[in-house]
Amino acid sequence: MTVLRQKDAWNELYSSQFRPWRGVITIDTPLPFAEGNKIIDIGCGTGKTSFALMEAKFNVTGIDTSDVAVGICEKLYGDRMQTIVASASKIPTEDETFDGAVMVHVLEHMEDDESEKAMKELYRILKHDAKIFVRVFHRDDMRSDKGEVIGEGTVLRGNGIMYHYFTEAELKRLFKDFNLVSLQKVDERTKFAGKRSRIDAVFQKTD
Repeated sequence: MTVLRQKDAWNELYSSQFRPWRGVITIDTPLPFAEGNKIIDIGCGTGKTSFALMEAKFNVTGIDTSDVAVGICEKLYGDRMQTIVASASKIPTEDETFDGAVMVHVLEHMEDDESEKAMKELYRILKHDAKIFVRVFHRDDMRSDKGEVIGEGTVLRGNGIMYHYFTEAELKRLFKDFNLVSLQKVDERTKFAGKRSRIDAVFQKTD
């Protein structure tokens, strides 16, 4: 599987569904940023998380590999946020540009080598002591085995999009160069008696 194939799959999804995920993003962990901070929303999609950040008075830059998604962001929010079409593993900004970052349901869609490169880029673009809010699906999620199994905790859906379901230990290893501030597993029952399971975590860049 290549990054290009994943990009094509995302572009196809966003082209067929203007807003594939609706509703309001909820972040139970208090965001570790100050009003006016410059925050990068990595994997912004059509701006669901970016909108929540803007409403919280942060200065938001959204980045996504899908040019279709970024185009939708621009239509929805105009000049309220800055946008970049690029991969999380190669972010075209200067060193130590941002006061903080969010990665909401983004790492699930990266293979190991890309996520490791993304960690190096994240470290590079964040200021000293900057914090990162991360949300990923947990291995206990009811959809963790829905699709073609292509690796441990990893499935490929019929739309061509890869999903990896994390354990707490995996997420901590991925952020080994950052300090762990907080981490919690959140389980939510659906109205059909299923269980959605995720990890919410905050990490901090330190020298």
